[in-house]
Amino acid sequence: MQRAHLVAAFLTFAALCVGVSALSVSRDRHATLEQARREFTATAHLLDEHASRAIESGDAQLRMLLDALERWDRRDPAEGQRIQAAMRARAERLPQIAGVWALDARGRLLLDSAEHPPPPRDLSERDYAQAHLGVMQGPPPGLHVGSHLPGPGVSQGRFTISRALRDEEGALLAIVVAGIQNTYFSQMYGEAGWGEGARLALFTSGREKLAEWPPHSAVAPPSAAWPQPWDPPDGPAIVEGAQITAARMLTGFPIVVVASRPLAEVMAPWRERALWTTAISGGILTGASVLFVFALAGARREEAVRAELLRANQSLDERVRQRTVDLEKALRSAEMASLAKMKVLATVSHDLRQPLQGLAAFHELLLKEAPNPTLQQLGAMASASLQAGQRLLDDLLTLSRLEAGVVPVEIGTFPLAPLLDQLVAELRAEAEGKGLRLTVIPTAAWVRSDPARLQPILRNLLSNAVKYTARGGVVVGARPRGDSLRVEIWDSGQGIASAELGTIWEEFYQIGNPARDGSRGAGLGLSIVEHTARLLGHPLDVRSRVGRGSVFAVTLPRARPPAVPAPAVVAPAASTTERASPRRLSGRRVLVVEDDPLQRSSLTLLLEQAGAGVMAADSFDSALAAAQATLQAPSAILSDYRLPGGTDGLSGIQTLRGVLGRDVPAILLTGELSADLVRAAKDAGCLVLTKPAAPNRILSTLADLTAGADATA
Repeated sequence: MQRAHLVAAFLTFAALCVGVSALSVSRDRHATLEQARREFTATAHLLDEHASRAIESGDAQLRMLLDALERWDRRDPAEGQRIQAAMRARAERLPQIAGVWALDARGRLLLDSAEHPPPPRDLSERDYAQAHLGVMQGPPPGLHVGSHLPGPGVSQGRFTISRALRDEEGALLAIVVAGIQNTYFSQMYGEAGWGEGARLALFTSGREKLAEWPPHSAVAPPSAAWPQPWDPPDGPAIVEGAQITAARMLTGFPIVVVASRPLAEVMAPWRERALWTTAISGGILTGASVLFVFALAGARREEAVRAELLRANQSLDERVRQRTVDLEKALRSAEMASLAKMKVLATVSHDLRQPLQGLAAFHELLLKEAPNPTLQQLGAMASASLQAGQRLLDDLLTLSRLEAGVVPVEIGTFPLAPLLDQLVAELRAEAEGKGLRLTVIPTAAWVRSDPARLQPILRNLLSNAVKYTARGGVVVGARPRGDSLRVEIWDSGQGIASAELGTIWEEFYQIGNPARDGSRGAGLGLSIVEHTARLLGHPLDVRSRVGRGSVFAVTLPRARPPAVPAPAVVAPAASTTERASPRRLSGRRVLVVEDDPLQRSSLTLLLEQAGAGVMAADSFDSALAAAQATLQAPSAILSDYRLPGGTDGLSGIQTLRGVLGRDVPAILLTGELSADLVRAAKDAGCLVLTKPAAPNRILSTLADLTAGADATA
């Protein structure tokens, strides 16, 4: 692979990581702010209900006192004593009432719940007396809210509500007043735990402060958030300066409740998540940089080897021998570089797959929640780029697994026909779309191979035949050759030049794609086919004529059919787009065990959107405690393999099953490249999904595992 191509691939991958991370952070900020608005709107609603009940209780005392005054015969001293006793008894039952008293038409103290008879006092200068004495005729002004003593009401420890008693002509007869403890509100606000920076307050409609929490916090009435007559009753919280504020007018009372909190405090969790996302993206780019450096070093060594070989061919015999020695050294160096690249790919596989799994899940959720078509279009383009990067990473890691010898092989005996029929069915629509004839010659032969490894070999060869054939058709058939069976794929495509027949199996080599069009793949398909066929011991060969077409063939060992035919064993086709259903996991409880907070959050959101009830834990100790606390066993377990504390995901699943006494279906979601792990998981009855797994594949696999479960989330 040329160095320019390596640089282009690295820059494309870096731009993809940065773009997806920025989109994720932006979406998370918007969601955090919207959640805070909803929380503060709900907080204001709670304050509204609490204050309304407290004021309604005080107003009810005033109305009862008005009724008693209207019937009071002042010539009877005992009646005044009874009214005062009733006032005091009712006030003592209500913690928010500091006292109740009545004034006559000139503002002098008439009755007081604290003592009887009350001392002679002139209260005509108080704001509540002035509010009613100034209206000599006409309808009553209704409930008045104000301070109890001259000066700021909050500093006096209470505020007042008052009503007036008038005769039929509107003349003032008496004024009844109730003192409301503002500490009753501030104490409740302080015990509610609204947050360190929260500010809660009560104001009159004239913006006079009545109560606040924390005490002496100098809460100012908001301007933009102040309720207006035309505002909806459940208006949202508003970002005003450095605060997010919600304000509501009490129904039927001239009082406004206000809840505010610093915007910096609200957005603190988002900043932490943004830092984690940035750090993960940086880690991905760092890993990609390491791969890039190793690959670039290998390319430079390869160029150096070719230069040395050219000079050796042009030298004398002695120099040829000397250059041969140098060439052997250079080849050993290239082999070491290739081995180092393989080890690096195998080592960083988990660390690259882990963040890509989170990116895939968050991107799936972002597309579902995108509020407008423009974001949907940008998300679709980001999805295409992400899938291209994932395909490239999957091919690279598949190649590294083949080179490292960690791909498990399970040889069995099975009929060939169902496998060929399935592959032809997968590609028939594409062939018919190009006007090609796609034909499979019937065969009753049985072969010995690993169907899960043989299927990708034949799929890649058949897919290439359809892709590079413009007219005519493609034929698939099998020819017996002694104890072997030769599976051949014929096409009438453009053909391959003789000089290129030996190089088509090399990594990143593509015919007729000098511009490196990414939509045509990365050139790793035939290299993976060659490595897989070598692993299975199946010889490959190709014949071609330019302009006439090509035939690719793979030779398999023949087998005798069993006396009682067994069902065909065909590996399922891998797909990144599984069947979709918005609530496919409704009624399921899924236990998610993942130590990485970002991965745990992405899986939780993905499953909840699919309708599942999720129990998320960072270890199996926490998962066991949660299951025992809820007294409910999960419908399925989705667990990472690498977990802290010396417990891996597989042993944790087996331990949890033993404690629950149930063989709970389980999936290991991991980036490990280990044949031993795959075998151990199969023995334990667990499915293995390799990161990054497509979100829809995770959901569909869970839906299949829990089909028929009648647990409720």
